[in-house]
Amino acid sequence: MKDTDIILGKAYPYGTYVTEDGIQFCIAYRDDINLNLKIYGSEGRTLYNINMNDYKVDGSIRSVFVKGLKEAEVTYVYHKEGEPVRDPYTMRLRSRRKWGDHKGSLKQEMAMPYDPSYNWEGDKPLKLPYADVIGYMLHVRGFTRHSSSGVRGKGTFFGIIEKIPYLRDLGITQVELMPAYDFNECDKIRNYRSGSVDEAGNYSEDEYRINYWGFKPGSYFVPKPQYTYSSDSVTEFKDMVKALHKAGIELVMQFYFPREINRNLIADCLRFWRLEYHVDGFHIYGADLPLDVLATDPMITDAKLYYERFEASGIFGGDTCSVNGNLAEYNQDYLVDMRRFLKSDEDMLHKFVYRLRCNPDRIRVINHLTSYDGFTLNDLVSYDYKHNEANGEDNKDGSSYNYSWNCGVEGPTRKSAILKLRMKQLKNAFAMLMLSQGTPMFMAGDEFMNSQGGNNNPYCQDNDVTWLNWKMNRRSSELYEYVKMLISLRRAHGILHMDREASLIDTRFCGYPDISYHAEQAWYPGMDTHIRHIGILLCGEYAKGKADDYFYIAVNMHWEDHFFAIPGLPRDITFKYLMDTGGRGEQAYEPETDNNGNKLIKVGGRTVLVLKSEKVKLKREKNVKKQGGIK
Repeated sequence: MKDTDIILGKAYPYGTYVTEDGIQFCIAYRDDINLNLKIYGSEGRTLYNINMNDYKVDGSIRSVFVKGLKEAEVTYVYHKEGEPVRDPYTMRLRSRRKWGDHKGSLKQEMAMPYDPSYNWEGDKPLKLPYADVIGYMLHVRGFTRHSSSGVRGKGTFFGIIEKIPYLRDLGITQVELMPAYDFNECDKIRNYRSGSVDEAGNYSEDEYRINYWGFKPGSYFVPKPQYTYSSDSVTEFKDMVKALHKAGIELVMQFYFPREINRNLIADCLRFWRLEYHVDGFHIYGADLPLDVLATDPMITDAKLYYERFEASGIFGGDTCSVNGNLAEYNQDYLVDMRRFLKSDEDMLHKFVYRLRCNPDRIRVINHLTSYDGFTLNDLVSYDYKHNEANGEDNKDGSSYNYSWNCGVEGPTRKSAILKLRMKQLKNAFAMLMLSQGTPMFMAGDEFMNSQGGNNNPYCQDNDVTWLNWKMNRRSSELYEYVKMLISLRRAHGILHMDREASLIDTRFCGYPDISYHAEQAWYPGMDTHIRHIGILLCGEYAKGKADDYFYIAVNMHWEDHFFAIPGLPRDITFKYLMDTGGRGEQAYEPETDNNGNKLIKVGGRTVLVLKSEKVKLKREKNVKKQGGIK
């Protein structure tokens, strides 16, 4: 190679890009730092050793273009003051390091130029309305790593592709990935038990453990090579996105940005994944993030953006930039209130009815009862206390506030009465989630009773604790079919997933508000602190597009039975039994009539009952007039 092949590059884009004429290397670094670029051939032979200080473009940007260089031939690494460092805009890696190998070096994970060419076959982000989203959060490795997963690409992006038929059958329309960008999963920790101590009190031996979750800094522009079945994480990730989109499923990625990460990189990162990988949205974590910048970035204003809380006053109101219309708050407000109502805490009814209808149109809400950092849904009804002893922190890690209830026995049991109650509570939980107006999200495995043995903080568990066991028994299959039915019901009826928040008033002059509340007496709900039951009427006239069925949802989280009054309906419809979480069946809910002619039904303790309207044939009226009468 000739030195004349090296010319001054452009100031943008950052990272390393392949063109027909060669490869550009562009990086931003402090002016007082000596930075060298070493480029290696296919056999590891050094092709170039470039002093990047000689190629400053604008500001602190250094960029070179190497003519005639082919992407397949080279890897590269930067050296800062003689020490190898990773380009923060690395977009492709040739990694020979296996998952969990803490002895791996930078030489095992050499950076490669990024070639944007890929056959997308016309693919584009799906841009599903929030009302149509059924979210499903998963860990790439844990989702299919277990031998029971039945896939070839266990623990990989390809493994997710293989599970797409399952996701479609369940009714999922959005997959949210826990961190899937490149990060070092091996954390160094002090061996406080076996490590020897020198005179200064320092531990001479270190241990390593897996950071399974991946909430740490990393190479934010690279799909994690250790999550790849093939040798090419870039192509495999794109294949996964394209396959999900063909199945009508969006992909949302999680990113963790600690304070030390350059704020400018964050926006570049999200733009890159949106444009280069067709990712549908982002769930971002971290403090002091530039939310106003991200929410008005013109390249991602149509991408979904999840964060714990948005300050609307700092985002809306400008007149030059479009504001992202897909912002959504993703916090524990729904989780805490619904968990407490599920386990029959006092004075939770008013919060329950609010969470059930909460569905703001400017900043949406993501409703979830479980997440990676807490109990699985099965553990939520099986444990009163966390059991994190396996984490090696004396059970002091993880939250002590789980708002859970073990239904009478801590952990596994064979008592049929306890198992029956737990199944009812699982069904109650999913009914609340799928019948709430906000966007539902649940953890992979919750639909078939996945358990982590009471561990609510398995951040370091890369084993059967966190890997999904796909072997279903009779009880887990029962729950799966129930969840599948609920998702199908929600997707089939617009009144169950409205595109706006209910007003509680009759805005269509049809005789009914969009949502109304009832109790032992229709239209008169009791909301005192000791009350744990309520009837909810959804008027189908308010569904988007065309009129839908009416639904009556009787929710009784008291441990005692209660009567519910059924409000009157238009003459041509009546309510029919649809489902109940107690498994009592239609015959148990024949309406009774009180002395005032009101129809009442008795709902068992800790039970959700759903009635759906059906058309009835009206009796033809006699012709009482000689002309113009109804025949």
